[in-house]
Amino acid sequence: MKLFLIIFGLSSGIMVGAGVISLLILVGIIPRMAQLSNTRSFINFYEKILVIGTFLGALISIQNISISIGKIGVIVFGLSYGIFVGFLSSGLAEILDYIPIASRRLKIPTLYLKYIIISLLIGKVIGSFIGWKIIQGG
Repeated sequence: MKLFLIIFGLSSGIMVGAGVISLLILVGIIPRMAQLSNTRSFINFYEKILVIGTFLGALISIQNISISIGKIGVIVFGLSYGIFVGFLSSGLAEILDYIPIASRRLKIPTLYLKYIIISLLIGKVIGSFIGWKIIQGG
């Protein structure tokens, strides 16, 4: 019975993880982020790192592994995670054409769009920091 549960849980996790990564890759978020950052030659690297990071994150979370990386490590990983979430949310918004549609409906000049996008990203980072540091008591 335990073997069945282990196999079932592992295969379910692999299917869900593969589905999420496939969605990110097929929708075109990774290529679009690479295009915006002028790093198109690294698209395959980004996709591999996404798969490896997802796998390691899942493995660490289900095994309840604790890694001591110090304050500098926490800052580096926290900033990296914040940058990833910011890129991901802005990439999804751009792919769904949310910002151009909202700007047309709200009659916002295109000159101000980059400032609005930057303020959204800064707000996301600050909100994540507040949620991580203050609300969760980290």
